[in-house]
Amino acid sequence: MLVTYVRSSSYNNYAYCEMQYFMTYVLGHYSKSGKKADMGTMVHKVMEVLAGLKKYHQDNPRARILRVDDDAIGKFKCARADLNADELVDKLIDLSIESYGKDSAHSFSSKDRKEIATTAWCFLKHSEGQFDPRARNIHFPEPHFDIPIEEDWAKFDYEVDGKIIKGQLAIKGTIDLVTLINDDTIEVIDWKTGRRMDWATGEVKDYQKLENDPQLLLYYYAISKLYPEFPNRIMSIFFYKDKDGNADPCPFSLCFSKDDEGRFLEMLKNRVEEIRQNNNPQPLDPTRKHWKCKSLCHYCKNNWPGTEQNMCIYIQNYLDKHGMEKTVKDCTREGFDIGFYEAPG
Repeated sequence: MLVTYVRSSSYNNYAYCEMQYFMTYVLGHYSKSGKKADMGTMVHKVMEVLAGLKKYHQDNPRARILRVDDDAIGKFKCARADLNADELVDKLIDLSIESYGKDSAHSFSSKDRKEIATTAWCFLKHSEGQFDPRARNIHFPEPHFDIPIEEDWAKFDYEVDGKIIKGQLAIKGTIDLVTLINDDTIEVIDWKTGRRMDWATGEVKDYQKLENDPQLLLYYYAISKLYPEFPNRIMSIFFYKDKDGNADPCPFSLCFSKDDEGRFLEMLKNRVEEIRQNNNPQPLDPTRKHWKCKSLCHYCKNNWPGTEQNMCIYIQNYLDKHGMEKTVKDCTREGFDIGFYEAPG
């Protein structure tokens, strides 16, 4: 398969289901986000805007009016005196639901609004407000990154439909929040509204698992390149739900070292080589009867246009009959270019 960039989601998605990875990141057939994912995005937007307002206050300490220009809710302002008011959080929750809800494939009830609010307030109040952006020294809210991997193995040179695509593999994505602890130390905060589990293996994520978590290692590598002036980098990840989806707030903080940068590059190299050599991606379950296929997968729940076969089966049959090169040529979504992707992600 072709691979020109890696996100934490694509790294994990390949381990979860090779066919879903192929459909999404090689052919470009993105699925619509689920309702829970949209609700998670709404919670994250509340945290992002609060961080933006706090950053504005830090940069403009005498300003009586704090301002942010957000990509979802637009231009927003509040009085400096209201920064820590509960009413501000409630207003941002409503604005976030309104902004994302109008473009969502789902509708959101008062019960959903309560769950969104409960999650946001949990993040803000847990551990006496330790994870509230307004209590932090904000270094950068939601930084996007696009970092080439300067290693020989990371070079790529593909021909796709007569077009040459060449360059260096890159890691791309978005970090929830970077805060300043002192002159030598920054802390990354990542809020997780989903379950505290590895979806590929079903295992609970604990400290031992997180020490080898691809997303945390990818983020650590990214901030080591984005902010090399800080020798100490803390990675904090805050899960709201347990493995079974019940509310069970659980933050973890980890410190990685220079050696972990090399460890991440080795993990990345192995995963990229595995993807490159895979010309016959397989579904999670060949029968498509697994509950994750039936309940969670867009490609199993929707047919390929003009056929009565679901997208997953159609593409696997096309691969078996025509091979990788022709499948990529004939089945890539119109307008999609695997050589280009812009964070966030």
